[in-house]
Amino acid sequence: MKRRQFAIALSALPFAERALAPPAWAQADAWPQRTVRIVCPFTPGGSQDNIARRLAAKLTEYLGQSFVVENRTGAGGSIAADIAAKSPPDGYTMLLGNIGSHALVPHLYARPAYNAFTDLETVVWIGTQPNLLCCRPDYPYDTIPKLIAAAKAKPGTISYGSSGLGTSPSLTMELFKQRTGVDMTFISYRGAAAAAADVLAGHVPLVISNIDSLMGQVSAGKLKPVATTGATRSTVLPETPTFVEAGFPDLVVTSWSLWAVPTGTPAPIKEKIKVATERALGAPDVITSMKAGGFEPGTMSLAEVDTFIKAEHKRWGEVIRGAGIKPE
Repeated sequence: MKRRQFAIALSALPFAERALAPPAWAQADAWPQRTVRIVCPFTPGGSQDNIARRLAAKLTEYLGQSFVVENRTGAGGSIAADIAAKSPPDGYTMLLGNIGSHALVPHLYARPAYNAFTDLETVVWIGTQPNLLCCRPDYPYDTIPKLIAAAKAKPGTISYGSSGLGTSPSLTMELFKQRTGVDMTFISYRGAAAAAADVLAGHVPLVISNIDSLMGQVSAGKLKPVATTGATRSTVLPETPTFVEAGFPDLVVTSWSLWAVPTGTPAPIKEKIKVATERALGAPDVITSMKAGGFEPGTMSLAEVDTFIKAEHKRWGEVIRGAGIKPE
């Protein structure tokens, strides 16, 4: 009799646990039940925004609710990250985390409104793309050796445009200047499109941005590629050399992406986001679209992502301090 009573009690245990489950976990089983917003730190039409929208469309298809991209630009990505960090941990706010929000902001702002390591949790790694340095088609210093020689001969006279200080492209050039000792003038823009427009208008000779943001003008022959920041040549620009080939092995710089959510978001919700995103990254149309923009979908585990982000945080802190950029 005691054995039977024990068996009955044991078989009833899962139901008792479910009945006593906290509301957040109970709701996680049915997530999503309404629209999910994806806070994007970049302007509409940019490379990172394009990535967010491609994946949002797939998540909408796979999970049965709308995933809507909300562009909240400014302050190196900290505005968007802060919005996400302070949102309820219920799965209805996601962040397109990136090098700015996770590795640069802590060094650029004296008192960031959020802590990327404690207020946000990485859900899944999305991937990387290199930056691309371009010039006007008629610009005479159209290779890295020529550019270095000209910049050393005319200190401070050669300028380049990029999205705001503290972004992956602008810090690529800061690292380049530190490694070569050249003096070049940085001109900050709100986005790659504005910087490229000034190059096309003849106001600035050089522009650097994520490769996807400049491919349209490159394909049209309006911009000439100088070099990319990948470890190897980009598949979309196989004729364009890398900074590594020019003799700078540590000038491998990528603009990387991940999904992050507020700390405390239930594990079942994070798992659903992860599984759906990994499915999307394996979809042929997504792979084709991303690779056309020079973006490489990634497969890092969360442990590997954590190690990578910490290394990026350390690396770019050293670059920022070396450039004399003071926290605001």
